[in-house]
Amino acid sequence: MSGSAPAADIRGMFDRIAGRYDLANRILSAGVDRFWRHQAITTLLDGLGDSPTTLDLGAGTLDGAIAILRRRPSARVCAADFARNMLVAGTRKPAAAAVAAQVADAHALPYQDRVFDAAFSAFCVRNLRDRELALRELRRVVRPGGRVVILEFFRPRRPRLFWDGIYNAHVLPLLGRAVTGDAAAYRYLPASIAAFVVREEFEARMRAAGFAKVSGRELFPGGVAALVVAE
Repeated sequence: MSGSAPAADIRGMFDRIAGRYDLANRILSAGVDRFWRHQAITTLLDGLGDSPTTLDLGAGTLDGAIAILRRRPSARVCAADFARNMLVAGTRKPAAAAVAAQVADAHALPYQDRVFDAAFSAFCVRNLRDRELALRELRRVVRPGGRVVILEFFRPRRPRLFWDGIYNAHVLPLLGRAVTGDAAAYRYLPASIAAFVVREEFEARMRAAGFAKVSGRELFPGGVAALVVAE
């Protein structure tokens, strides 16, 4: 993982909050995270047919994997995350029965070359220790002509008074502590955004990793989240 915290610390953080992670997401985003995920998965599956083989990287509690299956019931969906407790929480959801969940490292994915038609990753790449290596791994496991969709909080190009100065700095840690009992996890979130790259730099890194076509766009509200699509 990136930043000053070792990977084991960040994995432990996600394992600690796994039981209340979904509730925290709904409250902290006022439910907008579902709208972001819907847009991302619509883009992911467009034109891929009825039975794509897909990867959800950094799958957490499997919301993304489940959403893919709801849109494509005959899809084969693999879900990978390094935090075991997050996956365990996700596999308790009845709709997750068809998801092949696996504890895995994004830097050394346990999949064959070119095995996936598409890969989706939500709020994961910002945390990776070696993003270039992880992007090359994504390029390796997704077939030529396949699609990768990244949903992420990128570092803003310019300061945002409300989101950065007020909400992320003060409101988010308080709400996060109230819901999960773990204020540190929700202080880490804005710190990881500040230490991340802007969207355009990330797009350039995806091109360097071997993706021929890369595009990105901001999502409502106010560019808080963004999509990057690569093929």
